Order: sequence, then C-alpha cells, then structure tokens
Amino acid sequence: MGPKHLALLALSSTQIWTSSATDSVKRQDATHKYCPGGTAICFSEFTVAAYNITYRIAIPEVTTAPFDILLQIQAPTSVGWAGLAWGGKMSSNPLTLGWANGKAAVVSSRWTGGHSLPGAYTGATYTVLPTTTANSTWWQLDVLCKGCSQWAGGSLNPNGVNGLAWAKASRAVTTAASNTSAFSIHDGKAVFSHDFSQAKIPQGVFDAL
Repeated sequence: MGPKHLALLALSSTQIWTSSATDSVKRQDATHKYCPGGTAICFSEFTVAAYNITYRIAIPEVTTAPFDILLQIQAPTSVGWAGLAWGGKMSSNPLTLGWANGKAAVVSSRWTGGHSLPGAYTGATYTVLPTTTANSTWWQLDVLCKGCSQWAGGSLNPNGVNGLAWAKASRAVTTAASNTSAFSIHDGKAVFSHDFSQAKIPQGVFDAL
C-alpha cells in the first residue's frame, strides 16, 4: 500500500470508529455508498442493525469478474466472529470470516460442500491491511481478497446487485491467533442484496492499496 492511500484509509478507519462509538445502532435495510471525508476510497456498505455489524466493500472499476475486493468488517467485541458468504449461501462458495485477536483481527478463508464446519480454502487469498485493529469495544478487519469474486460454479457481477449472506456468533473462536481455528455454529444469519455498482473506486486508487 502506498503511503498516500495508507494515510487515507487510516483516516477512513478513524472516522468509522468515531461514528460507531457515537451511533451505536444504525438502522439500515439496504446498501448505500459510504465515502469517508478526505479519502478517495468509497465503499458500498451494509449494516446488520440487530448486532451492529457493518460490512463494507470496494472494488476497482471493472466490468466483469474476476476482480479483487477490498472488504472491511466492523463489529463490537460481543461478536465472537462475523463473516460473509460471497455466493449467498453456506455451501460451495468462498466464505470470509473475521474475529478479534488482541489489538488486531484475523481473517479466515473457508469453504464447505455442505452444512458442516467449513474447512480452510486456498482458492482465495487475503492481504491484511495495517488499518486492521481492535480495542476493548470494537474490532475492525480490513483485507484485500483475491479469489472472492469468482469460483467454481459462480461469480459476482461488479455492475449491479449480488446476493450475499452474512453470519455471526457471539461465542469466541477456539484459537483466536489461528486463521484455521475451530469455531462455533452461527447464532445469527441472513441473505441480503449488496449493490456492487456503488462500490467502484478508480483503478489507480485501488491499485495503490
């Protein structure tokens, strides 16, 4: 990540933390575009109001898959883990999970062929950004994913709405420092529509991440 965009994303992160601390429950039924002040990075954002978990996505200006994805997950420490299913279901699509680990957060790449504990998935790779952080109240995971937009049997449309699914559990994972840790079954989940057309940022900005 270049120094300029690292600073911009760090500014974005600071503003996000401040916003969430003062507005603890955000009601949101659909995605909308979120552009932190002072940065060229905009996200398409979805908030699970019941648990105060926010998922933010940014992508480069592309017209077809595959493409890399900038994902931000922000959640209170009462959330043991939170994740996304990029194909909108538990099985046969890439799963991205995150959880707090001390003053940082961990990303875990998973896949399952059925309704069983998802195993490690090597078809998607992640770069954890320096703005990933955690404190006594919140944790935030910022990652670049290569392999989340296309997989065997499916792909995402960068020009419109995609059906995704979120899930979370209150119980902490077994080994927080390990990205292959065992974890408990979700105690909250739902499918939702995420507008990727609102997530596009200039290619040059994305390439500098």
